[in-house]
Amino acid sequence: MFPTVRTPWAVIAAYAATVLIWGTTWLGIKFSLASIPPIAGAGFRFILAGLALYAAGFALRVDLRKQAPPWHLIIVLALTMFGLNYALTYLAETRLASGLVAVLFGTMPFFIFAFAHLMVGERATRETLAGALLALAGVATISLVGDVRGGILFIGEALLASASSAFANVYLKRFAQADPLATLPPAMLIAGLGLAASGLAFEHIDRAAALSLPSLFALAYLAFGGSALAFYLNHWLLQRIPSGVMGLSALMIPVIAVAVGILVGGERFGMRDVLGALLVVAGVWLSLGRPLPVIRPAVAVSERTLPAGAPGG
Repeated sequence: MFPTVRTPWAVIAAYAATVLIWGTTWLGIKFSLASIPPIAGAGFRFILAGLALYAAGFALRVDLRKQAPPWHLIIVLALTMFGLNYALTYLAETRLASGLVAVLFGTMPFFIFAFAHLMVGERATRETLAGALLALAGVATISLVGDVRGGILFIGEALLASASSAFANVYLKRFAQADPLATLPPAMLIAGLGLAASGLAFEHIDRAAALSLPSLFALAYLAFGGSALAFYLNHWLLQRIPSGVMGLSALMIPVIAVAVGILVGGERFGMRDVLGALLVVAGVWLSLGRPLPVIRPAVAVSERTLPAGAPGG
């Protein structure tokens, strides 16, 4: 089903592409929010992404009946990985700079450690706990004394989105048995339809703005690049590299997001915001000084079905 390319350069290129895509989607969300309200925008994104992955599965002749995952897995992913996670991320970006939301979301490895401890008995190291405290200090700096225009509510939304995504990844690592192209599309479609319906019911959508060229370009990039392609590359890489190596992208994605927000999006950060962001990145670095723990599934699962806890936007 997946390409069989195994050269180091192909792996490096795929890894770099994944990091760059997920490092730029945060600003893409900000651009999308200029013309489409948050809940509807997230919904449209995952409807398109789900359809794109279904098309890929059809082209690659994936047998959806034989490879079908359990429905409880699809529902959990729809609610947590693609539903609550992205709804809160989009809402947070209505008031916070895209780079800072990415930095806050970079705390996701700590939530993965916590859920792994509770769900599968993994124990965090002293480095992990020290890194978590350092990152918490960074979050507090941004939240309590930073120059961010917004409030603790929106910072809490970003952190809750991070926790939701972490739970989804641990759950998927425990129970995933089906092909990714059979698992991700239905979860994306369920989440997308639910979010889109909620957005159409409760949000005001300016059709002219939503159908403008910049709006459609941002939506297409988020759907096909930031969702369909990035998640596909994530699975492809995990056939070839350890999940801990993939998890190190948590260090690079927020840095790229902050840089892109400043250089392209015209976002500005006060010195306290920068200090808080650096503390979060330093905490993640300290925590990931050792590879992320490989969470053993409850049943026999091939390594390629286990996605990393990558903090994609």
